[in-house]
Amino acid sequence: MSENLDAATLAALIAAGESSTLELKIAPPRPNDLAERLCGLANAKGGWIVLGVEDGTLAIRGVKDNGEAIDVLLRAARMCQPPLVFEPPEPQIFSLQDKNVVVAYVPASKAPVYQAGGVFWVRRGTHTVPHSIEEISNRLYSRGVLRWELSPAEGATLEDLDRQRIEDFLARRGEQSLIGRANRFRNLEDALVGLKCAIKEGDRYIPTNAGLLFFGFEPQQFLLQSIVTCVLYGDELGVRAYKDRKIFRGSLPVLIQEVEGWLKRHMPVTQSRGEGFRHVDVPEYSSLALREATVNALIHRDYSHPGESVRLFYYPTRLEVHSPGELLPGITLEMLSHGLAPSRLRNPVIAGLLRDIPGYVETIGSGVRLMINEMREHRLPDPEFREMGELVVTFRSAVSSPTSELVQPTYPIVANTTPAFNKSETGIEIGSLNSLPETVTQAIKGTGAINPAIYADIDERLKAAMQHVHTQGSITNREYRAITGVSESTGMRDLEILVKRGSLRAVGQKKARRYILP
Repeated sequence: MSENLDAATLAALIAAGESSTLELKIAPPRPNDLAERLCGLANAKGGWIVLGVEDGTLAIRGVKDNGEAIDVLLRAARMCQPPLVFEPPEPQIFSLQDKNVVVAYVPASKAPVYQAGGVFWVRRGTHTVPHSIEEISNRLYSRGVLRWELSPAEGATLEDLDRQRIEDFLARRGEQSLIGRANRFRNLEDALVGLKCAIKEGDRYIPTNAGLLFFGFEPQQFLLQSIVTCVLYGDELGVRAYKDRKIFRGSLPVLIQEVEGWLKRHMPVTQSRGEGFRHVDVPEYSSLALREATVNALIHRDYSHPGESVRLFYYPTRLEVHSPGELLPGITLEMLSHGLAPSRLRNPVIAGLLRDIPGYVETIGSGVRLMINEMREHRLPDPEFREMGELVVTFRSAVSSPTSELVQPTYPIVANTTPAFNKSETGIEIGSLNSLPETVTQAIKGTGAINPAIYADIDERLKAAMQHVHTQGSITNREYRAITGVSESTGMRDLEILVKRGSLRAVGQKKARRYILP
């Protein structure tokens, strides 16, 4: 951010030229033109606006009037809708080569989509262009402004819903109510509309996405992103081929049951304890904590992206639950690690439907606290929370802890902190997922040389690739070449090996192609 900026860092930024996070202007432009640039940065990654630098030559020209330059920036920020606030709120003045430049930092938007002149702008590379309608819709869905669950399920009809399941659900609700809620509706169609599981268009009833997910025979026929994938790996990074992989389909209650059954089949018993006159087997993880994580992922995930689904990855010393979508505005990773996140629901209809089935959602808003308490009850580390374009919840086993006799921490585990792994089955030290080795980081930045001896072995290259993905969320061929020093064709072959093994999944085409966890 600009508040952490000094003259030397600013000079280095300018020397690198304009980028997706840096806009250079030789003089203050018209406020309405500048407002478009500000919106573009805010709707992308955020970044700096620097006045007093010539874009083409990167020459420091300086501004003629500091006050005027600052005033133009502030006027442009007020012209954005909603009004934009810099960080810090007042633009800063820096002296470079005995000339004054004015700098403002535009933070990336966490909630609104900014517009200027009636257009939603976004910065792509060094250009500011209008958002497409699809992009705007996706942003609004991801922030909970638009309700994907209430949209009609495209192509589906009421014939795709399980009538018996609907009637059983309504009967259960009626039994729970003193007045009998099921009796409020004249027919099944009205009941579905009342539950927000269907909408009426003319004489037709169409299931909503929520209704199809909850009552559908096979929702995945229309909503492919609603599958749940579970993968069991034999090594810490998932470099080798998986031991078991299942893709589950069905309604949300069915998905929860299938995942729970899969975990029980693969989860070893780590100890046995006495309860009265009998011994009770204790599984590696708290089954209740993992069940809650699965339910939370299905309730809170962003369903608006067709190609993304909930995935569970089971490694030898940890288990990860990946849920598509970013946290809603007002919720932070730190709040989650404390178990103090406010109860904000991206899909309240889905949450309400599951809550009406005993055993699925006991208390809305207490799921994270339950997971933390359950892991502590099992003398295991608190769950960890990360954002990498999706929310990742990590559960660690006693094997990955310094000692199974975990001392209760006096402070919560810091979000995004990932302890180092133990040695892999091959005896090679994997290292910490918090950051890549210094040699790799230097190579990516172009400040260090690759040691060919380290990456002559393809297995070591593939481990470096997977370590990068676990840290950064994805890897491209360019990043892989920077890490390992291989050619473009070799990089493509190596990465495709990981795809064939099921360790990675390729998304995008040609130069935009990147590799993510499956």
